[in-house]
Amino acid sequence: MTETLTDSGHHLVVGVSVSEPAADELVELGLSDLHVRHAFIEIVRHVLALDGSIAYGGDLRAAGYTESLFDLVRAYNPRDLAGPERVTAYLAWPIGLALTPAQRADLANVATLEEVPPPDGAPSTLPPIPERNADELLWNSLSLTKMRQHMTAALAARVVLGGRVSGQQGLLPGVIEEAALAIGAEKPLYVAGGFGGCGRVLVAALKGATPEELTIEYQLDHTPRYRELHDQAVSAGVAPSFDALGQLLHNAGIEGLNNGLSQAENERLFDTDDVDEVVALLLRGLRQVASIRSP
Repeated sequence: MTETLTDSGHHLVVGVSVSEPAADELVELGLSDLHVRHAFIEIVRHVLALDGSIAYGGDLRAAGYTESLFDLVRAYNPRDLAGPERVTAYLAWPIGLALTPAQRADLANVATLEEVPPPDGAPSTLPPIPERNADELLWNSLSLTKMRQHMTAALAARVVLGGRVSGQQGLLPGVIEEAALAIGAEKPLYVAGGFGGCGRVLVAALKGATPEELTIEYQLDHTPRYRELHDQAVSAGVAPSFDALGQLLHNAGIEGLNNGLSQAENERLFDTDDVDEVVALLLRGLRQVASIRSP
């Protein structure tokens, strides 16, 4: 079996879906956002060290996961880890519009920026989030979905870690949407459920349950301005079906993760919050995926 994450000489592209679950859920698990961030960094570091590539869709906010990813790459000599061609940061419109030439020059040393264009018919830009009307909220949501679809097409596999279950800008929690797109595209998916959040919700749905977070009622109650966004999506004919999303995950089950791990190994990945174990299971599956894809 191959010892590096390469496919026919090309770096295996691994997407990482992550954001912090709610603080109270982390406390119940005996964890904090630092544990989630540490797991993210270790996953990225090991994938890059084994000649894989990383793809991440972020928002460039201060102290966010994109910044942590860039800091990791800056901390290592490219000969030891990776250069910008091995890390791709996908930016949904209109995030890239705010980047200055100096910021672009700085980021060019650590990552390739993939700026996904806006959906057809979008306005030239969007006002700050608090000032957006319902139509602008929808354009932003559609732009996020387009970015995630664009990224999914480029991936060999995706990893899910944590993830906020409400309060998102899109019609679906971002980590949930990225996982569903991976399953729909039959891309290998790894769900680290021991850190709560979207990972926990996905595990429950894959096992046949219907978590409350995957209902429109929950999103209406917990996501600010969701009713405005959803009503606008209904008017435009683009509202998501939570029933269809749940059915997709139910039908996939563990076998539908297609990730090179056995049922017992996936069950362990669902449960553990031990970062070393998460990384070991992930790399075991990714090596298997790389081996199968190589001629």
